[in-house]
Amino acid sequence: MSEDHELWTRDKNQSMEDIRPDPQHLLGLKLHWGLHRKNETIVFYSIVIPCWGLEIAAAALGPYFRASHPAFIGCISAFFVLHWAAWLQTAFAMVQRASWRRDEEAVEERVQFLWFAVRLQRLMLPTALIAFCTFIPAYVQRDSEHDLAYWLLFMLIFIIDTVLCVMNAYNNITWEADRLWFEDRIPGVPNTHIAIFGV
Repeated sequence: MSEDHELWTRDKNQSMEDIRPDPQHLLGLKLHWGLHRKNETIVFYSIVIPCWGLEIAAAALGPYFRASHPAFIGCISAFFVLHWAAWLQTAFAMVQRASWRRDEEAVEERVQFLWFAVRLQRLMLPTALIAFCTFIPAYVQRDSEHDLAYWLLFMLIFIIDTVLCVMNAYNNITWEADRLWFEDRIPGVPNTHIAIFGV
């Protein structure tokens, strides 16, 4: 009797494993307005990589030309445009799959929402880190440099991106990742402690 019960339980668990959706397949589904996953991802990184380069360039130009120089103004302005373009691109995709718009039984939308939230961390964490590494030495030398706008800009970038990272990690990633893993048992869902770092 116990052997039959064990076989029945094993077959039931196996059948549940068979019907669990593949996250990679769910990520590839086009459910809302916008580009397909591959093209949309290419657009995102085509914006983000130059964005980080411009932030580093602005950080390097500031001590030499000051914040009032056209070279610094051009780099920091282009950085802001690209940064918020990538941020809004990802946030718009998340809003389309947010809990108040979707059916909670639609696992594919929840998986996509989680991965967009992780990608948002991937944008903001390096941006905040670059700003932090620029702001600290600039603030320490503020009396000798006499350039308030330079260190203040990077301090604001660091604060804003850090606050948004914490909010995104707490409100979106930890909530959705834990539900998909513990309640729905979806394989391939990233570990919460790693996902909050954009991995």
